[in-house]
Amino acid sequence: MVKYAYLPDMPGRVKNREVTEYYIRLVLKELGLHKLRTRPITIGFRKNVEGCLGLCSGDTTYANIDVATHCPVEGRKLTYLEMMRTMTHELVHARQFLRGQLSAEGKWMWKGRNADGYEYENQPWEKEAYRLEEEIFSKRFPWHLKFNQ
Repeated sequence: MVKYAYLPDMPGRVKNREVTEYYIRLVLKELGLHKLRTRPITIGFRKNVEGCLGLCSGDTTYANIDVATHCPVEGRKLTYLEMMRTMTHELVHARQFLRGQLSAEGKWMWKGRNADGYEYENQPWEKEAYRLEEEIFSKRFPWHLKFNQ
């Protein structure tokens, strides 16, 4: 168990809440965000997230994450593991915002440089998020705990 870890606010119903909270603590520790106290992260699970699987907004003072419970293309309910992978991806973006690496105030900025011209698949913050999503999910998801899909 990770001790003294900051836990984001997750209002409303959350599938497998105890497993989800445990996993979030592991992800936050992996990302170096586990001792945050003054910069809140809020995570919500919603049926529709603007046509995306997940979305993160924020700045150096807060981060807000929405994770879809249904596939925006197929309309099917996403599995618990799909939602946890998406949440991992969005927590990487939360770190990018909170550290000031990523900014979306008026235009996209990445590490202090204008980043408005990138296609989605070439955005450096997305490349980092997809890479770390895979690494962290594979390494840290608590497969030993019981959860419902």
